[in-house]
Amino acid sequence: MAFDLTALSVYTDENSLDLIAKAVLNTDLMGEIELKSGLSAGTVAINLMDGDLNVADLACGWNPSGDVAFSQVDITIRDKQVKMDLCPEDLRQYWLSQRMSAGADQESVPFEEVIADYYVKRISKYNESYLIDGDGTGTGIKDQVTGAAGATVPAGAAAWTLANAVDQALDLFDGINAASKDRDDLIMIVSPANFNTLRRALVAQNYYHYDQGDGRSFELPGANIKVVKTSGLTGSNYVAAGPASMIVAGTGLTDDMSTVQFFFDKGQDVVKFISKWRLGVAVSQVDQFATNDLA
Repeated sequence: MAFDLTALSVYTDENSLDLIAKAVLNTDLMGEIELKSGLSAGTVAINLMDGDLNVADLACGWNPSGDVAFSQVDITIRDKQVKMDLCPEDLRQYWLSQRMSAGADQESVPFEEVIADYYVKRISKYNESYLIDGDGTGTGIKDQVTGAAGATVPAGAAAWTLANAVDQALDLFDGINAASKDRDDLIMIVSPANFNTLRRALVAQNYYHYDQGDGRSFELPGANIKVVKTSGLTGSNYVAAGPASMIVAGTGLTDDMSTVQFFFDKGQDVVKFISKWRLGVAVSQVDQFATNDLA
């Protein structure tokens, strides 16, 4: 005689362990570039100044020459939001004994801290992608730093491999405009895959002693430039290099970009989740940059 268990479902303990959020690839390009806060939604101009220096031999009289020229590059600032309704009663059958209120009213959801932290990371990842690609309502770095817009595209630019990554990176550094080559804020923006390929290529070429940085950036041996990976370029071969301070991200309040809030709406009997922030990006002098112009 044996047990007939075909009518039963396999037991799963859904209560003993805490909730664990899935991993989110989160890099920090925002921490490398120029950030301007206190901006309103709409179009904000970056004012630039240029001018000719016309030197002549000393002579009597007044013969002026040269001009001071002003120009502008616009940042399009967009308001963004996330809003969700979370019904605590949907969770009652799973976490009644351990996480839910014994009363009929449930004005919070279990694991609010885990949920909030997870969506802060998701918003941060969205912002990183916005800096690179925009989202259809505003353009990102990838659409602004192009050969057609005036950036230098080195000859022989190609997708990075272990065999060519070091040369490709150095060619991009060499392609940066000479007027900016000695700056101390040069960065090379790469995908996580290209970041790892370049590190492995450096080891393969016996640059094994180079400073590998914090896992998110490192100094390229033989060049005064920091290689920075961004999740916004995941799956892309695009690389750009130039002065970090010429990439300007605009926002309202810096803490808006990582603020989330839960509140109970008694009228609808749900817990609401909300996050609002403001973001835009512009490259002020594209002609100072180099790019491989790849997709």
